[in-house]
Amino acid sequence: MSWQTGAACRDADPELFFPPTDDDTSLITVRHKLAVAPICRACPVATDCLRWALDTGQDHGLWAATTPTDRRAIRRARLAGVPDPVADDEPMCPACALLFPMPAVDGQLCSRCSERKEPA
Repeated sequence: MSWQTGAACRDADPELFFPPTDDDTSLITVRHKLAVAPICRACPVATDCLRWALDTGQDHGLWAATTPTDRRAIRRARLAGVPDPVADDEPMCPACALLFPMPAVDGQLCSRCSERKEPA
């Protein structure tokens, strides 16, 4: 998590990023999200922050100005093969939606899907 040292929120009050309720529709959560949005928008590592929250399954708090509900929706979309425009700026395998570790050509399958496709 070396990205945290460059985060715009490193000197902000942590309580701001963790509303007292997990209810995304509550007024207090909305106020917290509005308060952190400018910080996250200006943050040079917001993409890394969102990726970390998604990859580690963070179910509490506002990460890159996303709520737990936002992140669950992103994870569901990823499972359906739909990349998130912020977190998944790298190519994904069209068969399994895994991110490629190396740049890929459009339509190229990841090594795992390529192995399954080859006849035995």
